[in-house]
Order: sequence, then structure tokens, then C-alpha cells
Amino acid sequence: MNEIQFIESIDGSFPYYDKEKWKALIIKGAQISDNASFMVLHEICRAPKEVSVENQLKMLYEWDSNYTHPIKDLVIESGKSIIEGREISVERAIDYLMQISKFKGLYNALSIVYFSCNDTDDKADDVYNQITKEWESV
Repeated sequence: MNEIQFIESIDGSFPYYDKEKWKALIIKGAQISDNASFMVLHEICRAPKEVSVENQLKMLYEWDSNYTHPIKDLVIESGKSIIEGREISVERAIDYLMQISKFKGLYNALSIVYFSCNDTDDKADDVYNQITKEWESV
């Protein structure tokens, strides 16, 4: 299974209530690619409302213990803010987006950070779009 197939297979159908399956997806995502692994985190952070914060945090901590990347901590901070229903500042989000920009193709990491702030002035949106445009043009 390649990255695109993996992402499509979990997008909107993550097994939140099956611990064995979501643990296996955490490991499989990390084996496929960094972007696939961040997709797993994206699904965990942006779960449907009926998934409890407690369960989301358990999944996030499991993901954290099974994955290593230089931007992992800032993406986890952003994801945790989404789960807990609080926002990071737009300025911090922009800083994080710029740090992620150095790792071409990590669209799901970008997305987690983007959704963690309340970007009413489209500042983070502009940075997000600039980064994805640069990644796609190279």
C-alpha cells in the first residue's frame, strides 16, 4: 500500500473505537511515510465529537511514542490544542508552518497546525497556501 492509498483508506473512516486497529494504523503510517504518519495524527486530532477527549489523547500519546521527526513536538502541541478545544495564536501557527515548510510534502502536518488557530485575517491561510504552492512547483 502506498501513501495515497493509505491516506484514502483512513480518511473519514478511522477506527476510533478499535484500539488494536488504531494502534496498527499508527505503526503502519510511520512505516509508509512521514506524511502518512501525520495523516494518522490528523485523524486523531480531528475526530468526530462523539470520540472523547480522553480517548483522543490516549491515541495522540500512543502516536507520539511510536514516531520520531524533528517537527513532531510542534505538531503534537497543535494537535493537542485541537483536541482540547483551545487555539494556538496565529503568530505561533505561522512560525510552526514555516518550520514545517523545510520538510517538503508534509501536508498533513501543515493541516494540523493550520486548524489549530483561529485565522480570522487569513494570515496563516496565506502562509499555508504559499508553502503548498512552493512544494508543488519544485
